[in-house]
Amino acid sequence: MSDNYEMTCQELDAITLTYLSKLEEYMQVCNETANHFQQGFLDLAHAKYTMGTRTISRYSYDSRMKASLKV
Repeated sequence: MSDNYEMTCQELDAITLTYLSKLEEYMQVCNETANHFQQGFLDLAHAKYTMGTRTISRYSYDSRMKASLKV
């Protein structure tokens, strides 16, 4: 009985550690994504500021431009 209890506790500990590890990875990815979005919004705001009263649309960009990051 005691061996079965200890084995169950060890399995639960291993599962909990795996869960916490995955949760930490998820939080890091969320933070990185938020930082990328923030930088994108800042870049867009800077572009709007430098363009002045002219609007920014898809026609304002060079058609040869490539994505710097792929998801």
